[in-house]
Amino acid sequence: MQRLLLFLSASRLHAQLMRHGHIVHQHDFLDSPEGQKSFSLYLATKQYPTYLLVDLIEEDFRQESVPHLTGKARSALLWRKFEQFFRNTPFHQATLLKRQKTGRRDDDILFSALTNPQLVRPWLDILLARQIPLAGIYSVPQISAPLVRDHPSDHLLLISWEKYSGLRQTYFSHHRLNISRLTPVHEEISFQQAVQEELTRTYQYLKSLSLLPPGQILDIRLLGHSQDFSRLMLPENADMRYDFTDLEQLARQLHVDYPFCDSDASQIFLHQLAASPPKTHYANAEHTHYYRLWQYRRMLNFASGLLLSVMLCWGGYTFWQSHSKTAEAAQLAEQARRTLLEANKITQSFQTHLVSAADMKAGVSVMKLHQPDDSMPSHMLQQLSGIFDHYPKMELDSLSWEIDPLVKTEVFAQFTLKVRLLNFENDYRAALAYLGDFERDMTALNYQVQVLSKPFDVSPAGSISDQREANALAFALKVSRRPSP
Repeated sequence: MQRLLLFLSASRLHAQLMRHGHIVHQHDFLDSPEGQKSFSLYLATKQYPTYLLVDLIEEDFRQESVPHLTGKARSALLWRKFEQFFRNTPFHQATLLKRQKTGRRDDDILFSALTNPQLVRPWLDILLARQIPLAGIYSVPQISAPLVRDHPSDHLLLISWEKYSGLRQTYFSHHRLNISRLTPVHEEISFQQAVQEELTRTYQYLKSLSLLPPGQILDIRLLGHSQDFSRLMLPENADMRYDFTDLEQLARQLHVDYPFCDSDASQIFLHQLAASPPKTHYANAEHTHYYRLWQYRRMLNFASGLLLSVMLCWGGYTFWQSHSKTAEAAQLAEQARRTLLEANKITQSFQTHLVSAADMKAGVSVMKLHQPDDSMPSHMLQQLSGIFDHYPKMELDSLSWEIDPLVKTEVFAQFTLKVRLLNFENDYRAALAYLGDFERDMTALNYQVQVLSKPFDVSPAGSISDQREANALAFALKVSRRPSP
């Protein structure tokens, strides 16, 4: 992603376009009507997220403890403090340093502001007129905080030099920003001279504000080029301890792709701003209006791209499914065609037989007559079994049945029963009466009983003595039943 970084000093505005952490091009604009006009033309094709970094003398800091509040009450309290400290500038901010651990547990807040808005407003008006998405207005002291996190000292003075601004001295207490001073320098004054002249004054200034506890050693970290360090003459003071940080080494640690030829640390702060912009800054909602619109547009573009990707994936999956189904349908159609061809071949191989309609009707009628009906004999057998239960002296030797299809409309089935009468000895009259009762019970159930052979022959030509030996009288019956009317 491309970003436009702006560095504003008292005399000029430096602009550089960044792409993926690398400088694409740079341009400087003098603080003059011609320079501002050139800057407006420069922005005509630079609709990129923009970060404005200022390094001005007119930046004031106030630290104060306020009650711990939230919501609208906190906003009203901060607004009253801004009116009290910085009435004539819209460029102000409040940064929470810490919350106290004792008493009411108030909040320690650092109030800061750019007290001369006329140095910022002309450039800001051009940005708004060009509808540039301005992310925020930041200051060098804000960007300096990450550069001292690794230092073990609780009282540290960070010194840096910006070629077109001056010598910046920022004091940190317990790694929290307290105050910062900018001393302008002229071209004839070198980095070494500025440090030697201003260091003792800053130390006395911190002592006068009681920011440095009595007897406390002040640690000083200097950002600069190694060649300048070799020529640097620092004040000899037992209360000051020095730490030198080479810009080239620091650039490698921060992945800053820029060749440092002197002690100008501007690129360190610009790259630090691009990599990790602070949450608080001096711009208000009016100044960042177009940046919010850019964010909304970007989110909409992302959502549209995501939706398009999902639709393309779904469309591809649907196309794949339809292609698969088309191939499957074609395969089934081919199988059906082959099956139809085989069926036609089989049909064509059949011999042609001409049969009259009357013959076909007669054949169907005969088949219906010969169709077995197994339900009725089973029902008759159940009834016969029930009747035999009432005649225990009758023992069934064999049973056969048949259906005559030619007389099926009159008779359902016929049974042939071979039975023996037991335990009658020589009482033939009782045997005949027993058999007569059986015939009457069968007739009562709508059965027709035909005696095929009697247990003994009572005709004048018969002989009763033929069946006395077995003490059993055998006979045969044919039982049939007409259909119910």
